[in-house]
Amino acid sequence: MPIFRAALVAGLLAPAAAALLSLAGRPEPAGPLIGVLAGLLLRGSPAAAALATLWGGAWAVLTTALAGIETADAMGSWLEWPGWPGWALGAVLAYALAARQGPASARHESAGARQGTGEAPPSRLPAVAVAAGAGAVLAAGQLAAAQAAGLTLWEDYHPYDGPGWYRDLTSALWYPAASVVLATVLAGRLRGGREPSAAVPVAAWLGAALAGGPMQYAQALGVTVEPPGVALLASLAGGGIGAAAGVLALRHPGVAAGLVCFVAFRTLQALDRAPGELPEPVEVIADPLLLVTPFVIVAVLAARTARRAARWGPGLVAGLAGPLLVWSVYAAVGARAYDHSTQSGPYAQALLTAFLAPAVALAAAQIAVLTGRSGSSDDATSHGTSTRRSP
Repeated sequence: MPIFRAALVAGLLAPAAAALLSLAGRPEPAGPLIGVLAGLLLRGSPAAAALATLWGGAWAVLTTALAGIETADAMGSWLEWPGWPGWALGAVLAYALAARQGPASARHESAGARQGTGEAPPSRLPAVAVAAGAGAVLAAGQLAAAQAAGLTLWEDYHPYDGPGWYRDLTSALWYPAASVVLATVLAGRLRGGREPSAAVPVAAWLGAALAGGPMQYAQALGVTVEPPGVALLASLAGGGIGAAAGVLALRHPGVAAGLVCFVAFRTLQALDRAPGELPEPVEVIADPLLLVTPFVIVAVLAARTARRAARWGPGLVAGLAGPLLVWSVYAAVGARAYDHSTQSGPYAQALLTAFLAPAVALAAAQIAVLTGRSGSSDDATSHGTSTRRSP
C-alpha cells in the first residue's frame, strides 16, 4: 500500500540519507535524493510521493538531532548561503517521477472525456492572466505590508538584540510562496483554471517574481553585511514552492482549502510576533491556541475531504498539504537557533506540526470514513424498513 511505502521513505530512508550525507560533509542533496527514491517507490501516487518526501525532511531533522548530528541548518544551505529549498525540490522530483510512471490513462482522462462529447476545451488564458496579476499584486503587497508593520526589518543589527537576518530571509521565501498559492487558488475557480496543466501556478510564480523580486532585492539592500542577491534567490525559490503547492491544489480535492487555511494561520502567527505587547489576558490565551490550532485545522480538513470522497487517502493529502507547505519554507533556511527566537521558535513549531500532522490527519480521515459508512448503512436500513411497512 502507498502509506507503508511512504512511511518507509519518510521514517527510514530520509533519516539514513541525511545522516550519511552529513557524515560525508555534504547533507544538502538529501532532499532531492529522497525525492527521486520516493518517486520511484510510489509510482502512480504522485501526491503521496511528494508529501512523503517533505515528511521525510522532518524525520531527518529530528532523528539526526537525537543522534547528535546537526543537519537542520546545513540542509537549508548551499555553498554557505541559506535559502536552499532542497526538500521542496525533492518533493517536486518525487511528484514528477511518480506521475510519469503512473497510468497514462489518468493523465488523459479529461481530454478523452471532452473528445467523446465533442466539447471544446475551455481557454486557460483568462485564468493564466488572473493568476499572473494576482501573484504580482499579492507578492508586492505582502512585502510592503510586512516591512511597514515591522514583521521584517532588513537592516543591520546585532543578532542577539532582536530579530535577525534569517527571520527576514524566511519571510523572503514565505511571502512569494503564499502569494502564488492564493493566486493559483483564485484563478483555479475560473473556467479553464483547473485544467491538468501547470500553466496557472507558473503564471502566478512569474507574476510574483516580476513584482516581488525587485522589491525584495531593494529591501534587502538595507542589510549591508549580507548580499541582497541571497534574498532575491530566496524570493524566487519561495515562488517555486508556492507553484508546486498550487499544482497539488488544482489536482487534488481539499488541498486548496488546506493551503489557504495554513496561509491564514501563518499570517496570524506572524502578527502574534509583531512589535508591541499584547494585553496579558490575550497573550495567555494566544500562545496555547497557536499551538493547538494547526492540528485542529488538519483534523477538520482531513475529515471533511475523506467523508466527501468516502476514502481516507484524499483526506490525508488535504490535511497534510498546509503544514508541509509551511515546513518546506522553514526547512529551506534552518532553525538558526544562534540568531533569534523569532526564527527558531516558528521553525520548531513548523517541524513539530509537520511531524505529527500525518497521525492526526490519518486518524481523522479514518474516523470520518467509518462514521460515513455507518451513517449510510443506517439510512439504508431505515429506508428499507419504512418501505416494507408502507401499504
